Amino acid sequence: MEHTTHTKYTRLMLLILALVLLFASIVGYVVSQRMSSNQNGADTTQITSTPTAAPTLIPYPVKGLFVLKEQSGASSVKRGATFIINLIATSSTDTVAGYDAIFSYDETAFERQSVQNKMDSFRIFTYERGTHISISATKNLQVSEPIQFANTPILSFTFVAKKKGTYIFSLKPVGNESSKLVNESAQVTYPESPDFRLEIN
Repeated sequence: MEHTTHTKYTRLMLLILALVLLFASIVGYVVSQRMSSNQNGADTTQITSTPTAAPTLIPYPVKGLFVLKEQSGASSVKRGATFIINLIATSSTDTVAGYDAIFSYDETAFERQSVQNKMDSFRIFTYERGTHISISATKNLQVSEPIQFANTPILSFTFVAKKKGTYIFSLKPVGNESSKLVNESAQVTYPESPDFRLEIN
């Protein structure tokens, strides 16, 4: 008689335990699904709201042209030779009150001798940056007439070639510095600035 009672009690306990486990499994599954859904939603929000990197340059309009040319028109020079690269500017229809030129070159291949201002109407300031030179120019206060650049040489750079190879001279932006034109109304534009390639042989 005791054995029968114990067996019924054991079966009842096993049934209750099975129901508890079933209930716990269902609750765990539902909670898991909700957490997964919330996580996916959070990931989607994070992806869509991730900020893009701040642009290096202020988005001024592109206008005008800066061109680098070897003074004699050559595309190659001999190692050990001295040569001059001119910066030639076109400001389109704008007057010019100032400009910046960010000039980069391979310092292991060239020895720079000088930077020369080709426009007496402007005063230049040259800054050595290690990997490049920054030149800022402002119009002289004594000059009252408006100035426009029309295929106008504004700077010249004198170099000695030291190492054979093909090299790039560039006016492209470096960090937060960029080549630009400033008109009489203090409006800034970025001139197009193609690279200049020179071979040393």
